[in-house]
Amino acid sequence: MSFLQTLDLATKIPVTIITGFLGSGKTTLLNHLTRQPGMESIALIINEFGEIGLDNLLVETAIENTLLLENGCICCSVRGDLIDTVNDLFAKVRNDVIPDFSRIVIETTGLAEPGPIVNTLLNERVVASRCRLDNVVSLIDGVQGKMQAQKYPEAMKQITQADIGLITKRDLISEADVAALESFVTEINPALRMAEIEHGQASLDMLFSHSNRYGGLSLSSLPDTVSAHDQSHDHSREHRHGDVSTWSFVDSTPLDRGRLFVWLQMLYSLRASHMLRLKGLVRLDGYSDPILLQAVGPVLGDPLSLTEWPGDEEKTRLVLITQGLKESSLSLSFERYVLAIA
Repeated sequence: MSFLQTLDLATKIPVTIITGFLGSGKTTLLNHLTRQPGMESIALIINEFGEIGLDNLLVETAIENTLLLENGCICCSVRGDLIDTVNDLFAKVRNDVIPDFSRIVIETTGLAEPGPIVNTLLNERVVASRCRLDNVVSLIDGVQGKMQAQKYPEAMKQITQADIGLITKRDLISEADVAALESFVTEINPALRMAEIEHGQASLDMLFSHSNRYGGLSLSSLPDTVSAHDQSHDHSREHRHGDVSTWSFVDSTPLDRGRLFVWLQMLYSLRASHMLRLKGLVRLDGYSDPILLQAVGPVLGDPLSLTEWPGDEEKTRLVLITQGLKESSLSLSFERYVLAIA
């Protein structure tokens, strides 16, 4: 793992991924968004699973840079097509075939796992040199979202690997239903920014105005814990839903760089298939700036050095969402290898 890279935002095109399970309302959302002022300058990539593409016809948009990727899912069989499409967008702008664009929006199929798409954007050198991941937006069906997440692994991963969660069909559910669904979702992914929408009416500010300076990390939603490294204190918050569990750590004492990254490399080498999402800002001994950590699925991204702490709170905030791992084992290994507690 290289250490460290500098997060360069100014020269790269932001990419927003819109995901959500079948019937959650992605097409309705896009129909609303593409009619808003300012959306004329985006490039829209619609992924349709099947031999006949319909979503691009159902999205009533006059956006010239609308492309369809069909007969496959961009998280698996047509990932190469996604890379080619993104690269082709830039080539067409250079050749004056299409207008310039300021953002790329990718709508996935309802069965797509965001992780491989994110890793393609982050790790394919040509794409990564031109684009930066802004946010993964997951639509959560207000009526069936909890059932879908409990029954279908794809729906669960769409929640665990997102930065923003939009509860759809708000007009069809009660306040109590919304509260219960928000509680369920935020226990799975406590770093998720949540909002409620109906008829796809999400504002551009809601989706696009948040600076990616912190990698989409919703710091305010993470729990606070004690600041002293004392073995008698609990440093984590743990939640479990089936075999998906969430472990988080918040503390102001600087961590040892070597021990932290040995621990992360160990996890992602030995337990990569269990990893769903890692998000965090860490305070390291000997470094004044915060270090951003990101991983979606089994690939751990390079750490990025940021220029300032959010809210002037110089503390580590780390969330790890896993599948099939015990939280107690994570806590024990973190204490043993990172905190060096005997």
